[in-house]
Amino acid sequence: MNRVGYLVNHKRGIEGERGIFYDYILASNGLFIEARGKMIAARVPVADAEVRGLAHLEPKVELCYGRIPQRFFDLAVSAMMVDTSRERYMGVAWDYGYQLYVPEQETTGASVQYSVGSDVVLDLHSHGNMGAFFSGTDNQDEQGLRLYAVVGKLNETPIVKLRAGVYGYFYPLRWNDVFEGNLTDIVEFEKEEVTAESELPSLDAPDPGHIGHRSGWLWWHRWLRR
Repeated sequence: MNRVGYLVNHKRGIEGERGIFYDYILASNGLFIEARGKMIAARVPVADAEVRGLAHLEPKVELCYGRIPQRFFDLAVSAMMVDTSRERYMGVAWDYGYQLYVPEQETTGASVQYSVGSDVVLDLHSHGNMGAFFSGTDNQDEQGLRLYAVVGKLNETPIVKLRAGVYGYFYPLRWNDVFEGNLTDIVEFEKEEVTAESELPSLDAPDPGHIGHRSGWLWWHRWLRR
């Protein structure tokens, strides 16, 4: 079996040999990538196209253990608001129940360095008082099969933005796609992001050759178990 599968979504069904890690699927509305791990299964668009004679395909993101309870998001944001001048990272992992983890981390106003474990379902980091957007460094770092979130404008009305990542391809999600409960005192970022010059990373941000999110050994502190 190949590491990557190349499939075609015919009207009679998907045909081709699946890969070990992930599959590319050609459909009438474009090219998709599909993968399944211990935590999530996802199918997200790679490129739009009109391919006549094939069947239509829709994006799909499924959490294998169900949506994450709201309290994990609330606790993470509360911790991030203790010091809104610095970026912070929190992770939601699975170990016979969802858990909120906080690793030791090095933070500045424009970066956070940390290391994550293999059972993390969601990476969530803050942008302090800047807007909620995924930076170029985020795109380079977030190359796994995982959910990702960023929270910004912590000094005003906080804004959250979420996405699914499938090995470097991303698909935007709504808050209720990921969490149970209700989003309160925080809004979802829905319009096209325009980064102001004042929100660009400062000179103390990592250089382009440095992995901005991950460095050193991971020390997990368990805050809460489901």
